[in-house]
Amino acid sequence: MKLPPDLSVTADEPPIRGLDGLAMLFSALCLVHCLALPVLVAALPLAASTFVTDERFHQWLLLGAVPTSLIALGWGWRRHRSPQVAWFGLIGMALMVFAAFGIQFGLLDAHGERLLTIVGALLLAVAHLRNYQLRHHGHDHSRPHAH
Repeated sequence: MKLPPDLSVTADEPPIRGLDGLAMLFSALCLVHCLALPVLVAALPLAASTFVTDERFHQWLLLGAVPTSLIALGWGWRRHRSPQVAWFGLIGMALMVFAAFGIQFGLLDAHGERLLTIVGALLLAVAHLRNYQLRHHGHDHSRPHAH
């Protein structure tokens, strides 16, 4: 029995659909954490004692964000070869990793960590959005052109 084309898996397509969306979700969680946490702690002092306020929360989110991003962007790279997507993704991940660990080693204060996380998450989200667009609607550089 032959599967419909949209359900078949080829070497050019990732075996798991939606990785860009999942990676954007992880980035969005980091972003929301950075933006909403100060307001939440000020409004609900009990929230200050939860795991979400712990600096390690970003490190835990990175365990999902970085591998998912590398896989999704890697599959996209195989197809579209966009340097913009690669650079935005790599710089975004690097900023998020540095922010998550830089504060722990005293290289950043809370403001610097928040700023780097926000910029990194936004860059990574842009990379995934563009990656998704190019993979699904863009030019495929993984196959030779027929003239």
